[in-house]
Amino acid sequence: MSEMYSKAEDCSLLAAKLKDKIGYKIVFYGYTNTPLPSGKYLSSYRINNGEQMFNGQCLPFYFKYSKNEFLRISVGCNHFGSSLGEKLAALSDFYEILSEEYGEPDVFYTTKEDDEGLLTLQWSFINKEEEIEKFKSGKYFDDAEVNKLIIFGEKRNGEENNLSDKTKRIISKRMGLPFELIYLVDENFIKHKSGEDLHLAFDNPKTLKLNN
Repeated sequence: MSEMYSKAEDCSLLAAKLKDKIGYKIVFYGYTNTPLPSGKYLSSYRINNGEQMFNGQCLPFYFKYSKNEFLRISVGCNHFGSSLGEKLAALSDFYEILSEEYGEPDVFYTTKEDDEGLLTLQWSFINKEEEIEKFKSGKYFDDAEVNKLIIFGEKRNGEENNLSDKTKRIISKRMGLPFELIYLVDENFIKHKSGEDLHLAFDNPKTLKLNN
């Protein structure tokens, strides 16, 4: 199986789509006609509290994309350190846009000894089973070791879940995350996703619809 490479032209088109959909919450660094576009993300909560793109509280993000092969998007920590919930809220914004066109991702992963603490979603458009097996066997990367790995659509060890697929899809859409990641949701996720402090979010039923 030949190695897959991100395509600059494909990335540029996807960057334009993300900017159009997510808007003022993201800014790209330099040209997006590159195999690894990068940028910074500022949550609704931080924007609503007067923070701006240049003040260091933004989260870095990166993606690789080849339209007929794969898509990988990662969100990391800012210079001050970032909570899991805030990074997950950022990843949620990207997921909501990307899943509309590409469906559910195949894997979520983190890697060991990663200074940026990246959270990553990946879609495989070809050789899906082989790609997943490489993740499971720890052979996907030559220069990194996977730490946490979640295969979407696959039950975790010891997990008992009697929810129907339809119910899972409803919950996933409401939260703006794949169903398997919802157990990671905390108050920081709700705050950064809704744009309000937790007590205000629960006081406002409209805000509780997180993906409004």
